[in-house]
Amino acid sequence: MLQPRGRSVTPLLLSILLLLSCAWASILYGASRSRPPRSRTQTADTFAIGAPLPGMKPVELSFFENGANQFRRVWGMQEGVGPVLTDGGCFRCHRLPVGGGDSVRLLTFFGKINPDSSFDPLDGSGPTQENEGGLLLQPRSNQAFLPLCTQGGEVIPADANAVENRKAPPTFGLGLIDAIDDQTLTDQAAFEALNYVADGIHGRAATVSTYYPAAPHTIGRFGRKAQMANLLEMAAFAFAHDLGITNTLFPIEDLPQGQDIDPNCSLNKNLPNNPNPGSGGKGMFPLSHFMRYLAPPQVALCTTGDCAQGQAVFTAIGCHECHNPTYTTPAAVNVQTDTSGTSLSSPALSNFAVNLYSDLLLHDLGNADKGVIPAGYNNTQTASPSEWRTTPLWGLQYRTKFLHSGGAGDLNGAILGHSDGVTGEAVIVIDRYKALTPSDQQALLHFLATL
Repeated sequence: MLQPRGRSVTPLLLSILLLLSCAWASILYGASRSRPPRSRTQTADTFAIGAPLPGMKPVELSFFENGANQFRRVWGMQEGVGPVLTDGGCFRCHRLPVGGGDSVRLLTFFGKINPDSSFDPLDGSGPTQENEGGLLLQPRSNQAFLPLCTQGGEVIPADANAVENRKAPPTFGLGLIDAIDDQTLTDQAAFEALNYVADGIHGRAATVSTYYPAAPHTIGRFGRKAQMANLLEMAAFAFAHDLGITNTLFPIEDLPQGQDIDPNCSLNKNLPNNPNPGSGGKGMFPLSHFMRYLAPPQVALCTTGDCAQGQAVFTAIGCHECHNPTYTTPAAVNVQTDTSGTSLSSPALSNFAVNLYSDLLLHDLGNADKGVIPAGYNNTQTASPSEWRTTPLWGLQYRTKFLHSGGAGDLNGAILGHSDGVTGEAVIVIDRYKALTPSDQQALLHFLATL
């Protein structure tokens, strides 16, 4: 449950919490500080899950530690939580097997398909300006803690005939994804158009809207629809719409079920709730820095047995054509520390082999796992209902639900869920998977389970 702010903390309890915090930090960060210098091209195969990237500057480590504190706490109503929300803390969704990890939680989006086949997001921006709280369902509210509040959590409206679930993603290694430059992604799209057309594969680099003038990227890479180009924007969006804490990038409160906010349902009347535009204190930048410097999952080296066989099968049938094994970050990566574009150089994020197993491009899967929200909205941008960003496969070993909807319970189901056998880019590759011998199929599943 979301806890109200303002409770007193005894000196003894505070001392215990500080001791635990110091011990946790020593265990988690000590090993990375003592590592010897690495080779010029860094690798994602050398550190524990949940640890920060090694080689960070002291200021970057302080950013990470502050961000970890913000990520792993429950936020309060005085800080702007609500009046409706999906949950009160980032870790409540992203926690498997550690904070920042995978989730079994689903985010629900809804709207209405009109008789003329047009789409109404039910957020007040449609042709009828009807507002019923769309697109994102926020099922929790501050009502549990504010007795005079008349507005509870949202429900799917009766006339919402278009409902789409999306699985909340893990946040490991997102700073490395953010560091990949736009040109690398547009080059990959051009490469696929030239080399994979026979297999029907042709990823699209999505040029998307950005939310502040100094945003460094315009090619989408975050979100199921590649709808966000920059990690800060993704953090700020979740801050505003999942926790309900408006900020300088997303300053407008969501209306509970589309209704004017009951003043008794909110304790923070500031607009935005959190005006912090920089890396210190509490806010969207600290949250983004935790994800930015959180190390990616360890990707096993497959050299023998089923794993090596499965890795060979992965390439032979064409999985690598969308699930590109690796990108490399630029030789000199800069990290923004405020919305004006102030930045610092980050050797820890530079010249890094990012073994994510994704091209980060949009691909059309036809009717397989098809969504319902059309292009043109903040959670789709340019992507059609059948287009999805290639999900990074690193961290598969920690997941229990798969596909964009979380509708597959195992890896075999996830693979088969890429194609209906008729429509979409994955038909040829999935037909090859179906034609494999049982031993080759098992080897491929073994390999995937090591990622």
